[in-house]
Amino acid sequence: MSPGKHSASRIKQTAGRRLSVITVDQAIAGASNVLIAVLAARLLGVAAFGLFGIVFLVYVMVQGVARALVCDPVLVHPLEAQQRRGDVIGTSCLLGLGLGLAVLVVGLAIRTWIPELGGALIVLAVCVPLLVLQDLGRYLGFAYQQPSSALTLDVVWLVLQFGAVAVLAATDTRTLAWFIAAWAGSGAAAGLLLFTQYRAGEVRFNLSWLRYTWAFSWRYLISYTSTQGAALGASSGVGAISGARQLGGLQGALLLVRPYITIQVAAVAASVSEMARLNTDHQRLRRHATRITALTSGIAVLNTIVLVVLPDRLGRLVLGAAWEATQPLLLPTGVQIIFLGLITGARAGLLGMRAIKQVVAIDVAGTVVILVAAIAGAVVDGAKGALWAVAAGQGLLTVVWWWTFRTSTSSPNRLSTNVASPA
Repeated sequence: MSPGKHSASRIKQTAGRRLSVITVDQAIAGASNVLIAVLAARLLGVAAFGLFGIVFLVYVMVQGVARALVCDPVLVHPLEAQQRRGDVIGTSCLLGLGLGLAVLVVGLAIRTWIPELGGALIVLAVCVPLLVLQDLGRYLGFAYQQPSSALTLDVVWLVLQFGAVAVLAATDTRTLAWFIAAWAGSGAAAGLLLFTQYRAGEVRFNLSWLRYTWAFSWRYLISYTSTQGAALGASSGVGAISGARQLGGLQGALLLVRPYITIQVAAVAASVSEMARLNTDHQRLRRHATRITALTSGIAVLNTIVLVVLPDRLGRLVLGAAWEATQPLLLPTGVQIIFLGLITGARAGLLGMRAIKQVVAIDVAGTVVILVAAIAGAVVDGAKGALWAVAAGQGLLTVVWWWTFRTSTSSPNRLSTNVASPA
């Protein structure tokens, strides 16, 4: 074997090992999310479980904002992030404090009308700054090609979470605030590991990283808010048109595919960092995009098969009374995640090439497609019709993603239209 081929083979093997660790990490993270939802359903009353869903949604929104403004630009600029590690962590610290303060204000306001929900949000607010750092640590692991550090953070959170919830069960403590303290508090404790992994003495508490990457950050934020807005609008529309029972079935189906969604998001994140290092090597970009797409699509197919053949007894054990409304929705939900798997490589490739303008354009257009499809499908056939219509829309978007990626890698000159460097 020639030196060049031997080097290429080693690079491929190394990338494969990193991807394997990332897959394990995200399987753990996804399973952890499902586990905490199941435990909440079992330990809390029906009303408190509903409020837990609101608290979890707030956490997801906070996490999304922090990722858009700090974490995702880290993946696009892995070398710069490694050189300016103190700025990255310092910016995340200040952003986490700001987001935590915002959640605290909301919690104090809501406490007047819904004391239980307000108290839970106050507990979450206290944990937000370190939860933001825990998530940043995972992204730094992806960006620095050290996924084992991300795996460590997620495993520590899972172990601490198990212990904390076990204490609640043993003491028969079933209030929402204590449950949030066990879940979010264990994640905050895991977030402290970031300072040992990346040397706390180098942290500089400023917003310089956000200023440096602002040309990307604000576009990431638009992309995030548009996709989340589409999901929220679609769910609200299905609920209004089809009724609460079918909306409950929809939420049950989404719960069962949450582990895969976590894996797919992380696969994009990890691949963006890999592709950002290749950037102008279009042949290798295409190969890597094909490889990661094959992996995520294969996992999506397996997840769909599991959903379709899932025994009724097991479904009722996990979802309780919601299983009857959820079961008819599993096949179209599975088709949706297959299409999500198929776009993984193209999306990661465009982001790795710093084609953020194209990505935002597709995301915003996709928001309209998904929202219109969900409402139209719900009118025709309730939640099931909405899911099939959204799946068809995602199929169309898959073609758009790959056409854009192939066009962008057809000529080096195509890159000149992208945001090539921070402002």
